[in-house]
Amino acid sequence: MIYGAARLAADHSLGFVFTAVVICLAAGWLVATLMRTVSDVDLAHRYRWVAGTAVVAGLGVWTTHFVAMLGYRPDMVLSFDDTKTIVSALIGILVAGLPLAAARLFPSWRIRAMAGAIAGLGIGGMHYAGMAAIEGCQQTHSPLMDVLAAGIGACSLALACGLPRRLATPRVVCALFTLAVTGTHFVAIAGTTLARTQDYSGFPHENIVLSIFTTAGAAVLFLGAFLTIIATQRFDAQERAHSSVLRTALDNMSNGLLYLDASERVRLYNRRYAEIYGIPVDVDLTGKSIDQIIDIVGNRHHWTAERRVAARQRVDEWRNVENSRQIDYPLDDGRILQVEIRPIEEGGNVVTFDDVTKERAAQRRITELAFSDPLTKLANRRALNARLGRDFVPKQVVKLLLIDLDRFKQINDTYGHVVGDQLLKQVANRLRTIAGSDGFVARLGGDEMAVLVYGDQAQAMAVATEVIEALALPYAINDLTVSIGCSIGMCCTDDARDAIELMQFSDIALYESKRQGRGRTSCYTRDMLKTVADRVQLETDMRTAIERGEMHLAYQPVISLVDDRIIGYEALIRWEHPTLGAVSPARFIPLAEETGQIVPIGAWVLREACRQAAQLPSDVYVAVNVSPVQLRSPQLLSDLTQALAKSGLPAKRLEIELTETAIVEDGPQIAKVLNAIRRLGVTVAMDDFGTGYSSLAHLRDLPLDRIKVDRSFVATAETDRHSLAVLKGITQIARALNVALQAEGVETPSQLALMREIGCDAIQGYLVGRPQRLAERTVPMALSA
Repeated sequence: MIYGAARLAADHSLGFVFTAVVICLAAGWLVATLMRTVSDVDLAHRYRWVAGTAVVAGLGVWTTHFVAMLGYRPDMVLSFDDTKTIVSALIGILVAGLPLAAARLFPSWRIRAMAGAIAGLGIGGMHYAGMAAIEGCQQTHSPLMDVLAAGIGACSLALACGLPRRLATPRVVCALFTLAVTGTHFVAIAGTTLARTQDYSGFPHENIVLSIFTTAGAAVLFLGAFLTIIATQRFDAQERAHSSVLRTALDNMSNGLLYLDASERVRLYNRRYAEIYGIPVDVDLTGKSIDQIIDIVGNRHHWTAERRVAARQRVDEWRNVENSRQIDYPLDDGRILQVEIRPIEEGGNVVTFDDVTKERAAQRRITELAFSDPLTKLANRRALNARLGRDFVPKQVVKLLLIDLDRFKQINDTYGHVVGDQLLKQVANRLRTIAGSDGFVARLGGDEMAVLVYGDQAQAMAVATEVIEALALPYAINDLTVSIGCSIGMCCTDDARDAIELMQFSDIALYESKRQGRGRTSCYTRDMLKTVADRVQLETDMRTAIERGEMHLAYQPVISLVDDRIIGYEALIRWEHPTLGAVSPARFIPLAEETGQIVPIGAWVLREACRQAAQLPSDVYVAVNVSPVQLRSPQLLSDLTQALAKSGLPAKRLEIELTETAIVEDGPQIAKVLNAIRRLGVTVAMDDFGTGYSSLAHLRDLPLDRIKVDRSFVATAETDRHSLAVLKGITQIARALNVALQAEGVETPSQLALMREIGCDAIQGYLVGRPQRLAERTVPMALSA
């Protein structure tokens, strides 16, 4: 190493060496500046800058080489071939300068480094082409020094081109370029030996031409430096103008923007990004790493170490994004950012931040409206269907409880919807408590609820029992205390093949619970499906039964005990089904009330009863039973007046019978309807008195003309002193209120005698006549007994 340095000092004129290094540094600075400009200019002008950079780089290498050669071997006068000298300059431009100038056009650092290595080898090529231009000398080269020289040039320029932009500063690139050129030249020249050939007869001063060439090359370089300064100043002015426009546009964006280069340092960001994270305006993020930004934001918002770790983990997820991706990022203050990460080809990411807090709140609200009941905040039917579709697997442990609230409608109609709504909320809270955090409760509509039980049948039955007990407890609503119950249906078999059948089977079981008296749980069995199918068929047939003439009225006489004559008839509907035969009213009337068909059927009964009663003697009335559903219908008064008008029957000859159950369901409203009926001249009777919700207040508050004692008291009065006491008490109350008293179900002469003794005004029963069509009626038996 010392010998080589001593030899270089002995073989070179230090003045020329110094000049060569200065020229190389000037060329390196020009090349570094031009390379940065090449990557920034637009595509239309980029190739001109590439060509200019190639010329400057090639001539810089060539000039450095030959200036150094002018000071080489001062003991020998060297001469150079003009053509080969010019060719070496072209090699420097094309093989060394062009790859170096074009390197920055490539986004991949690997390709840039490869182009730099080619340029470094090109320096070696230019060196040996220049050495070949020496005339009259025999050259000997050291292979080791040649390889070392080529390696220095290739590695230096590969590093200069492969570095990321933030590291490839003009100083670094200038230093690496100078190292590549001077290192290649002086290492290679150190391994070169020259010996004058004896037959050389060249002019000893031909190196004057070389001096002219090198002077011209240096002039080109310094002229290039001058032009580069002017061009760079102009370019910088344009860039500042463009940057100002760009900065104005960026700072007026509605969303935040952050541009990270391949080394994950900030190249660009806007004001909105700083505002989102509360970064002060005077803090410049340019050049900072992600970790530094996390620390800045963390210090600003007093993040804990765990919070900073979580933020870095989130950034790690962003690093793995290969294509554009959007994610929602919740901030500590409740805001939600929509973050979009877009990878770029040259490495790095462009990240945008959009505050979507209001949009997400609106979406949540829409979802709540779509899948949540707005009153109780329970899931709705759609949410239940979605959950069943997700969780239901045939023969697996998921049970559906369908719950129907008993007596809710009466409370809702009596106290108003405000009380009804509060009651539903309290029911929902009790169901949530029973279901627990892992359970699922839904409101399907009205007073129907559902609970999903993730367990076997025993667990489902235990939950059902708990629901019935919990919902039966009193509810305190403002100043009121109300009580309701519930009926539950569930599918206890593995017959359900999908969620739809599970819902269907549970609904069938719920209907069975309500049919059997409510306040109970029924499990679906296969027989229930046939029962429901029969019910549906019966409902369908009932819709057209009147049109087909299958329904008719039968009349049971009412006998006065004052003069033992017929004073009226009770009209009773009968249905002769073409395939089922006689269908009991106890079977089809509740079905008609449930489906609402009782309203058109009841209207037909009124019309038919009035039409047929008009044929009876003028002192005989007809009694027609009216359902609670009819009493709640606004059509009842219209049906009454039309039936009377079309038949010509006097209103006083029509009597409306209602049960105590209808009165309890909505007493004040029923009282208004009954007063309106009586104003028409129609009389009103309370049927089956003594059963249901009997109350003396009904006799006081309701406009009644007749009380009909239930047949159960008549049947047991002879053997049960309590029944007899009730009968006598009702008789005395009726006389005091001036209301007629009628006994139902009189079937024996002894019962008839007892009713006379008690003081009943009239009787009705099989003893005096069975229900018959009006044309088939017979004369009642004598009542002399």
